[in-house]
Order: sequence, then C-alpha cells, then structure tokens
Amino acid sequence: MPSVLLKEIDGLVEGKLVRRINRFVLEVFVGGRIARAHLRDSGRLTELMKVNNRVLMRPKRREKTEFEVFVIYNDLIPVIVNSSIHSELGTKVLELVGYRILKKEVRAGDSRIDLLVEKDTEKLFVEVKGCTLVKNGTALFPDAPTERGVKHVRRIAELGGTILFLVMREDAEKMMPNAETHPEFARTLEEAVRGGVKVMAALLKPSVHDDTLKIRFCRFIPVAFPEI
Repeated sequence: MPSVLLKEIDGLVEGKLVRRINRFVLEVFVGGRIARAHLRDSGRLTELMKVNNRVLMRPKRREKTEFEVFVIYNDLIPVIVNSSIHSELGTKVLELVGYRILKKEVRAGDSRIDLLVEKDTEKLFVEVKGCTLVKNGTALFPDAPTERGVKHVRRIAELGGTILFLVMREDAEKMMPNAETHPEFARTLEEAVRGGVKVMAALLKPSVHDDTLKIRFCRFIPVAFPEI
C-alpha cells in the first residue's frame, strides 16, 4: 500500500526549545523572544528535550501558554508529540484496512476505551497509543512507566480487542514493549497477546512544507516480544 495522507495541520511556526518547565509546558525561543508552549504528551521524551531542538507549534493562547506543540525534531527526524490527534489518526488508519468505526470514547467499567469498531460483522474494542521513542530502528513503548497503560491493556484483554500503536516518526522497522523502562507493561502486553489480543503498529511519516505538517500512514511494522 502506498503512503496515504491522514491529516494536514497548517499555520505552524517554528521555535527552538529552551527547556521543559513541567510535563505539559515548554519554554521556546520564537520570534526573537521566549514564550511558553503547551505540550500534549506526558512522556519523558528524553531524546527530544534538548536545548535548541526545533519545535513546530500552532498559536493557541491558553491561561499559561500561547502555543500548542505538534512536532519536536530528534536531530533531522520530525516526531509528532500531540496526543489530541491520536484518536483521529488511529481512526483513519483502521478505516484504511477495512474497520468501521461505531463509537469513540467508549465507557467500559471504570475505563474509557478509545474506539469500538466492526470488521466482518465482529465488534472489537481498540485502544490507541502513540509511540515517540525509537532506538536503533526499534520503536519502544512506553518511554516512561504508565500504570494507565497497564490498566488499558488489561481491560482490552478482558473485553477482547486490539491495541493499535501509532509510531509517530518514520525511522522504525519494528516495535517492542519497553521492558527496561516498564517491565510490568511489557509482561502485561505479552500476556494479553498470548490470550488473543491483537497488537498492531502503524508507522506514520510526518513531513513539513512551509507552515504545514502533513501526516501520512506508511505501513504496518512487526511487533516483537523477546519471550514470544
């Protein structure tokens, strides 16, 4: 399948990273001054949080910030770092391979599952996760311990369904759970797969032209488990 355009985001401005103030706020140098930008990704993002890294943002004034971050560069590689578009991107990827979206933000016990979908008359719950960390061609999730992620995997295993990882950069050839960072998540995901949960990893390609970000779906990449 050739790459398919999923989304365009225009009106972006470029800045340089100064520092991360907290999980959700960056200081950036833009337009000859220091400003604050809203970061909608609570991961560690260690490889991205380097002084002078390029940051692509859209003006969006909030109480404490005046920009919203969409991309941070890892050297020359643009990486999408905005969780607000995960569900939309996941929906479009699934539709490309024959799933019909029935409902979004579905209540399941004390959890909310991203999507309820249907394929070949079978209804499935789908949880969508964004992956930003790549080492030596391997995408790794999570990049920080995530009890919420463990909870979601267990819920999907109980309900029967699928976990879709969106690899938010183009330089990965495969994906693995990040056992070094969060062993419990890796074990839980492995157990879920053994129990019948399907795991998919979609490789996305962000590219920037002038002030517009284009996000394309490239292909699905294999998901590997060290012990499976």
